[in-house]
Amino acid sequence: MEQNNNQIAVRPVQKTAVMIRREMVKIPAVMGALGPVERAVFLASTAKTIAEYNAAELSAELAVALKWICKDVGYRSPDESDRQYLVIRTAEILKRYYTGLTLKDFRMAFEMSITGELDDFLPRGRDGQPDRNHYQQFNAEYVCKILNAYKGRRAWVLRKAHEAVPKEEPKPDPEREKYYRNETRKGCIKAFESFKENRRLPEMSPIDEMLYYNELAAVGLADEIEITLADQKEILQRTINDYARRGYIGDVRRLKESGTDDPELKHGSFVLARRKALKAAFAKMAANGINITDYIKLD
Repeated sequence: MEQNNNQIAVRPVQKTAVMIRREMVKIPAVMGALGPVERAVFLASTAKTIAEYNAAELSAELAVALKWICKDVGYRSPDESDRQYLVIRTAEILKRYYTGLTLKDFRMAFEMSITGELDDFLPRGRDGQPDRNHYQQFNAEYVCKILNAYKGRRAWVLRKAHEAVPKEEPKPDPEREKYYRNETRKGCIKAFESFKENRRLPEMSPIDEMLYYNELAAVGLADEIEITLADQKEILQRTINDYARRGYIGDVRRLKESGTDDPELKHGSFVLARRKALKAAFAKMAANGINITDYIKLD
């Protein structure tokens, strides 16, 4: 097939996770579902990600951030060379393992470690207490310990935010509804023709039984469903036999004591009664020579 060479195919932009979160900030229901700390974590996740920084920018930002973080956590940097190494090494770690985080996330992680907000996600020491200490070693192990704990807390917040997004109701699709309605009616017609030929209901699922019964009832060909004591007794015995086969002696004893009034039997009794009502409707239609297509019509 020939194409106009002047036309350029434009691939639709696929939204990244951070792009989606940036849009979620505008949804009041999302922000309203989060507490103050959770809201701060969520907002931090919408900032510029580590992946969006070049090396020079990241190092410059980290130099400032680490200066204040070290003061907050009580780490005393011995000299300038140590501070430079800390910036370079931290930048390498972030670029390699934490590209989805933001520098705001980075600062939040250490702030929350101080306040105890990460305690549930930190490793435990021998005393069973959360280990948030750096032991005057602001190294890769300490950075990863704090960031991994923060990622666990952050994931919980992001999941809560996503769950708070209002769900859109699916729009009605008349053509799709028509298709399934006609498929149900075709199945009902086919089931009746099979019944006339064999004098028994064909194999069908409980859902099919429900749909076919509803079609017949809608045009006055099926009587109201009535659950009889015989239906209840039949389901009771079926259920007892099933539990006995599986060795559930306690359930067998319970059902024998409660009998047909046990709530567990209600659904099964109704399904059995509906199946009998469908069979009775087919039998009456066959006996009266009713042409089902005079009543069940395709759209």
